[in-house]
Order: sequence, then C-alpha cells, then structure tokens
Amino acid sequence: MFPDVYAEKSAPLEPLTLVRGAVLWAPGGSVVCGLAAALLHGERWYAPEAVPRKVEIYAVGTPKPPSGIRVRRLRRPIAPDQLAIRDGLAVTTPARTAIDIARWEDDDERAIAKIDAVCNRSQTPVSEVRALASELSGLHGLQRVRGLLSDCDHRADSPRETRLRLVLTRSHLPDPIPQVTIYNEYGAKVTVADFAYPEARVAIFYDGKVHRRKSTWEHDARVNAELAELGWQVIRVTAQMLRGPRTLIRQIEAALARGLSLP
Repeated sequence: MFPDVYAEKSAPLEPLTLVRGAVLWAPGGSVVCGLAAALLHGERWYAPEAVPRKVEIYAVGTPKPPSGIRVRRLRRPIAPDQLAIRDGLAVTTPARTAIDIARWEDDDERAIAKIDAVCNRSQTPVSEVRALASELSGLHGLQRVRGLLSDCDHRADSPRETRLRLVLTRSHLPDPIPQVTIYNEYGAKVTVADFAYPEARVAIFYDGKVHRRKSTWEHDARVNAELAELGWQVIRVTAQMLRGPRTLIRQIEAALARGLSLP
C-alpha cells in the first residue's frame, strides 16, 4: 500500500483503508486533514473519489511522501480544539476541515459546495465554521474562505442543491427558504421541499439521477398531486436547467406572481 505498510492482496483498498495506511506511514503526531478528514466525518460527494488518488496528512517536519499521500506541512501545531478522533484516528474537526478544503480548492463555487457537504454530513452549522475562520490567522487563502462562508449553508443535501441555491440567491428573486417541511390539512407530513416560498406556496425540488427510477418517479408524481391539492405549485429542477438558468428563473418568477396574487 505504502512503504512498510501492507494490506491483503485479496482485500479491496477501500478509502478508509487507505487513510489508515497513510496514518501508519506518517510520522508521529500527524493529523488526517482535507478530504481524507472529510471522509471520516461522513462526507460522501467528494471524499470517496478524492481519497483513492491522494490521502492528505498534516505532518510536522518534512517527510517525503510516497505516491498516494500528500503531506501538508504545519508551520505551527494545530490547536487542540481543532482536533478530533474519528475511527481511532486523529483528524481535524469538521469546521477546520471545511476551512482547509475550501482553502485548497481554487474554484469558488466548488469550495462553497465542499463546505456545505462537510457541514451537512457532520451536522456542523456554518456559523461554527465562520466563528473558527474569524479566530484563525496566518493561513494561506483564509481571507477568501471568510468571504465564501456567507454563501454556505449546511442544510444543502448535495452539491447540486448548493448550485441551485446559488443560482436563486444570486438572481433578482427573493431568497427561498431551504428544507421546508410541508404538511397536509390533517397535520401529516407530505414532503420536504429543497427550497420553498411558503407565502406564495411555491415548492422547488432538485431532481438528480435517482429521480429517474420508476419507484422514485411514482413517488414524486404522488407528492406532486398531493401538493397541487394543497394549493402548492411545484417546480422540479434538473442539472440541465442549472446550466442555463434563465428559463428556470422566469418560471419561478411567474409562479411567485401567481401564488402571491391568489386570495
């Protein structure tokens, strides 16, 4: 796996196995960081793909890493309140992990999506990340991350939801409310809208690939019918619609006008 670190040939090298192997190789006092730390905090969109290519480790000193490990050298020790133990391994906390991942991501929108993903899966409010970012100093890219955090939201369930939120909040439309639970007249839960304008009764859903399955499609059709009975307008968004969102914005604008004009 790595120098002096071995695994059974028959055993698949799962991402977590690679992280454990990297820790065994690393010098004492090393800390799992970046997307490898995100993996240990439960992040599922970016880490499982990134870790097999490179495991990121904070290390004191200047060890030359083998292929498959990236050493992030520490100028000073990480504060104890920025460290955690996951699966028996020393890792950066979700808040520090989110900041680091965003610092090391050049694309602003992907950085925002990665912060959302780490916070969502670790149930870490973005306010906690923002507080830590205000306390830290001397880290490359920190000022940029502070600016990006105003666009982050831990309630985003996927990078596509993050993208949809950014499209909506950066348009002339009023900001929608994320993750709105909608109930029927008997108080029973109908669904949770990814975004909604409750006053206008407009519910917005991002439909990924899973929504193409027959069972999911039938469930969505039932939800659409129930919401229509309750007076809600439903807008379902696909990846294609986000590539050129002007039509989507006009669709939502028209739905808001209709909803707000109803008695």
